[in-house]
Amino acid sequence: MNENIALVVDTNSNYSDVWEPCFARLKKYNSGAKVYVCTDTAAGIPSEYHPIIYDNSESYRNQMLSCLKQVKEKYIIYTSEDYILYDYVKQSLIEKVANILSETGYSFCKFIKGPEKTTPFNLDENLYEIDFQDANLFAQQASIWNTRDFQRIFEAAPSDNTRMEHEPGGSEICRQLSIRGLQYYSGTKKRGIHHYDSEIYPCIATAVVKGLWNMSEYPQELSEVVNEFRINLNDRGWR
Repeated sequence: MNENIALVVDTNSNYSDVWEPCFARLKKYNSGAKVYVCTDTAAGIPSEYHPIIYDNSESYRNQMLSCLKQVKEKYIIYTSEDYILYDYVKQSLIEKVANILSETGYSFCKFIKGPEKTTPFNLDENLYEIDFQDANLFAQQASIWNTRDFQRIFEAAPSDNTRMEHEPGGSEICRQLSIRGLQYYSGTKKRGIHHYDSEIYPCIATAVVKGLWNMSEYPQELSEVVNEFRINLNDRGWR
């Protein structure tokens, strides 16, 4: 992948049981990408990846801010450990999207269509502009971001923000900072109530919901993960 694009996995050792399928599938389906892992410990992180260690005693906002400041690439693909891939990432399409962001001044592009209100974007048939006033303008899901703009959102957030507080407040911060974004959608099928599958970054979104394996929305994809990595569903439970 383009040297100006790195992938960031946002995680914590509380989810270390999800690391093996996450990292193994990244290696299989997104080979050649530079990967940073924002985590509280480097133990268990594959040697080919770049752990950035944060302080568990800090707020989520401060943890992420300390990590983002250490990422030098112009663009990041933001993910979490439970965005487990099940097919090949379309690296050439992601590079094309990054070029469009650079040429137009947009800050990000979501890879997963959700409930956001959008309008067609004239530079690519699969790109849509997210309504600037939409409550879901910002979301921490699989997306490509201008690294410094993503950092600015955390800088503008209250210093004691938890993750659950940061996400709904992010859309208002985007409006305050005039940060606009796009969405990539290529006609893939709906998955669950609010989102659609992604062609450009084909992942389980998300594999763990409220601490439980998300078998209800991804029965086939997660069953394959469970069998491949010999996961005991009873250890974490499932829904």
